[in-house]
Amino acid sequence: MQNENFNSQNNMQSVENGVRNLFLKKGKRPHRAFHNLSVSNISKNQLPPVTQDLNSVYDNGIYGDVASSNPNQMNFQGGNVGYQNQGSSVVAQEMNSVNGFENPQSGRVFTPKHFDSPLSTPSVNEVINQGSYAFHSPNNLPIQSMSHIIAKQRWEDQLEYLTKSFNTKDNSIPPLSTTQYYCNDQGSCDPRLLALTMYNIPKNEHFRSATKLPLGLTIQPFAKLIPNENIPLVESTQESGPLRCNRCRAYVNPSFQFTYDSSVVCNICKMRTKLSNEHFAPLGPDGNRSDMGARPDLYKGCVDFAVPDIYNCKAGEAPLPLHYVFLIDVSLIANENGSSLAAVEGVRSAIEYIGDFQPKCKVAIISYDSKLKFYNLSPELASAQEYVITEINDVFLPFYEGLFVRPNDSTKTINDTLRKISQYITMDKFSHVPHVCYGSALEAAKLALDTVTNGQGGKIVCTLNSLPTIGNGNLSLRKDDNMKRHLKCDNDFYSKLAREMLSSYISLDLYVTSAGFVDMATVAHPVYMTSGNLKYYPHFIHEKDEFTLVNDMTENIASITGYQALLKIRCSSGLAVYQYYMGASEGSDRDPIIPVLTSNTTIDVLLKYVEKLKEGTDMSFQAALLYTNIDGDRRVRSINTSGAVSGNIREIFKFLNQQVILRIMVKDILNALGDADFAKVRQSIDDKMVDILTQYRALVSGNSSSQLVLPDTLKTLPTYMLSFQKSELMKPNAQSTRDNQRVYDLFKYYMFNRAQFSYKLYPQIIPTHVLLEDTDLTFYDAHYQLLMIKQSSIDNVTVKDAYMQFTDGGCYLIFNGETCYLWFNENTNKLLLEDLLDVGANTAYNQITLCSNSLPKISTHINKKANNTVKNWTQTTNKSIIPVILLRPNVDQYYSKVFTSIIVEDPTMNKVDSADNYLVNMHRRIQENLTKTNYVEN
Repeated sequence: MQNENFNSQNNMQSVENGVRNLFLKKGKRPHRAFHNLSVSNISKNQLPPVTQDLNSVYDNGIYGDVASSNPNQMNFQGGNVGYQNQGSSVVAQEMNSVNGFENPQSGRVFTPKHFDSPLSTPSVNEVINQGSYAFHSPNNLPIQSMSHIIAKQRWEDQLEYLTKSFNTKDNSIPPLSTTQYYCNDQGSCDPRLLALTMYNIPKNEHFRSATKLPLGLTIQPFAKLIPNENIPLVESTQESGPLRCNRCRAYVNPSFQFTYDSSVVCNICKMRTKLSNEHFAPLGPDGNRSDMGARPDLYKGCVDFAVPDIYNCKAGEAPLPLHYVFLIDVSLIANENGSSLAAVEGVRSAIEYIGDFQPKCKVAIISYDSKLKFYNLSPELASAQEYVITEINDVFLPFYEGLFVRPNDSTKTINDTLRKISQYITMDKFSHVPHVCYGSALEAAKLALDTVTNGQGGKIVCTLNSLPTIGNGNLSLRKDDNMKRHLKCDNDFYSKLAREMLSSYISLDLYVTSAGFVDMATVAHPVYMTSGNLKYYPHFIHEKDEFTLVNDMTENIASITGYQALLKIRCSSGLAVYQYYMGASEGSDRDPIIPVLTSNTTIDVLLKYVEKLKEGTDMSFQAALLYTNIDGDRRVRSINTSGAVSGNIREIFKFLNQQVILRIMVKDILNALGDADFAKVRQSIDDKMVDILTQYRALVSGNSSSQLVLPDTLKTLPTYMLSFQKSELMKPNAQSTRDNQRVYDLFKYYMFNRAQFSYKLYPQIIPTHVLLEDTDLTFYDAHYQLLMIKQSSIDNVTVKDAYMQFTDGGCYLIFNGETCYLWFNENTNKLLLEDLLDVGANTAYNQITLCSNSLPKISTHINKKANNTVKNWTQTTNKSIIPVILLRPNVDQYYSKVFTSIIVEDPTMNKVDSADNYLVNMHRRIQENLTKTNYVEN
């Protein structure tokens, strides 16, 4: 096949094709499979207040009776209680004695051994408000998880998957995103890689609109899988690359139908293609190819294809190794608060990691304040050389050779350069200036990458401590107020720079360490457009935050899996992509460029109907990701799944995936923020939830009208959406619309993977002071992946995110997706703290500290269980380490702010309801809609 013809048919083989069409405007498109969240003025129903249903707090824990609480008022007047210290003399119990998983052969199902005692089934009905409103399962059908309480549902789901694996063809609804489970790929991919909102797909837009739910999918191409096996690699010996459909260009997958006349039928577009000699293999009596056992692409839902040179991002050029530029802010304030010194250590740690695990990659170092300082890292130099550029409005490269080097080749020069920067920070204080030329520094880094790689891209890692006030992209130094009532970048320099970086395949990671206003919505816009990472450390203190910054910088480098990527989603005839929720696509269906991929890169996609679907057929979905791996090899990752077309509204509601629905709903809200009138946005969310539940109540449920009925697959969706309304992003903007914390919270929703997203909306709280079985909070399997809990212990470890759930004298681990907090107070048993934290019994609780923001490791049972819990969270969220921070009332300055973000089930100061009142008010509005027949009829 001639290259010209191949290029015209294949929009995946050259990222350049995507770049040329990157910013072309699209015409009017068909209706998407979701409806916009309107922010129109709608009169709010005046509902009388109801009595809040408050669960009793936990007591009688393993550390004795802790002070109980009045159900109407939290009473922190308990004292220390008796406890027999476990002590270091206790022999450490083997934590992982339970039989695990055998190494499977091809096609085998992972089936863990069961507990000695049978698993009991929890009650279906959960009653709130003294039984007035019950949650029912229609027709008493088996459901994924019984409880409507998020904390309990997570434990139930994990318990279920301790004793079975998820089979991608046999099972329908995937486990929760917070559940660790073994998966058996049966020709459809692991749902951690690609998951749909609906596995019974409405046959047309009318049926879809009757659910009021989005039809879409979520992709995390490099998600951590269990078992942790490499994705199969399919080598390509043909010059044209892997077998593909001639019409839609879909890659061969297990749903391709091979025929006896040497043809193949595409499962996406149903086109029949004649096989060439290199792709032909005879079929057996069963209709399977004779080479099927040696072709993972014919029986695995996810494979990597090794592709030929015609797939390179630059025609005629082999992929270069990934190039890094480290930009270090060495301005006055950054030097004074120690963030610049921490950044130097972060760069040192990151470069050491690159040298050890990415030896082909190259690095460059630039520091900046009111001027730019380039450093020659050539290994031939006896000491570091510095080149100062003062022409920051027209940046240029002062030299070429030695700008980028491999870390292992120039270890001495790199260390000497970092030592010289540290000396400038600590010794040469009279030369420090308060201004930073952040925009010019980004231009310089981009120029360096473009010049050395000839447009093949790279990664910029930058620290920033002040509002840029000099050079290109300078911003006015003004008070942060609410004059700008939006969260978009309105600065032409950063908008243009972000587009140029994207077209050059350059990604930006930004670490902001300033307590002052830095207009993060503007300076971090290139981060959003290039799918980078943003980290924010308010009130940076060197002694407290250095470890976290260094670890974050190294972990972000370690998570990189590829670069120069282009994503293409293909669906069976009748569906198409409506919108990629990514900055690179700018709210359109344009296939996104992803300059640098990480194991946490997660993309949400909204689909649209282009024609009516045939009921009873299967719909196939394929995500094809063209990328260069970290070793410089060009690959295509093909991820495949499917769903059945249905015309039964009850069946549609039965097979929903709440976790993906939640992500797409939140992303749609972010796109609809408009003038950042958060009160109107919250009202629109309430209306949306009422619409969904009204449709379910009217078209599916036949229960009594006196009960609030939630779909089994959406039982916790209202609580999650209420939690979102109470996030930092959605708080009133009377004083500020664009403050650092609000914008950083916005970025978390774009950056977090599926598990982090869930924990962020609803933090997990685990009490360490309650009575547990010996095997609880130990690892169930031999691979140390599944955290064990017994049915009898679920109630003991279920803690809702509410103030009244905290017991005076208790001790809790709290996880919000990125940080683990350890909560205790002055009444917490000192022997408990001694066994948990290895502190002296006479140590005052306000004097306790954690070394390196981590729990110590000692031989006591409680310490082992706590460390196992933190380890499980690191594995679930795909992080290498989670910082553990103390959270003590009346001691830690950040206590009030953090604790308020945790108790999302309580009412807020800005009059957002408690979870119980929210459900009651929602039920009343649903009743009104039913009475007025205000719903879409099936």
